[in-house]
Amino acid sequence: MACARAGKGFGPDDALPWIEAQWRRRQDGAGLSLAIADAGSGEALGCISLNARPQPGTAPVGDPAGIVFVPQPGSFGIGYWVIERARGRGLASRAVALLARWAFAEAGTARIEALVEPDNIASLRVVEKAGFEREGRLRGYLGPEADGRRGDVFVYSLLPSDLLT
Repeated sequence: MACARAGKGFGPDDALPWIEAQWRRRQDGAGLSLAIADAGSGEALGCISLNARPQPGTAPVGDPAGIVFVPQPGSFGIGYWVIERARGRGLASRAVALLARWAFAEAGTARIEALVEPDNIASLRVVEKAGFEREGRLRGYLGPEADGRRGDVFVYSLLPSDLLT
């Protein structure tokens, strides 16, 4: 799924109504993919997606990083990336937190999950700053890589009650 592109003059006050409209227009069971953009220039600096879980018996949905989520009713997966020159400014953390709040309030989800590779320190900081809790490690979950090895991921989750504390 490609990221929707932001435009000049499309500011924070325009974002939530636009996201709501895109969510209503999506095909049943599909996710939502949005640009992370500079509010002033409208330049797209990254992407964030909320991946609806497929119904049992259908193919899993992947996130922008290529990590595949296993179907779970009532759960969504979240994925994100930011271009290198825009990293370190808190854009991904803010986008994750805002989209998660919206998903709980408007999209009827009960749980949002993120799978993060243990050596991806920046991504670990993103989900932790957004309030996600680490639940565990899935050993050998990713891969195999070209060298035949499989990679681990940490499982993080966010529940609506996490936002109240």
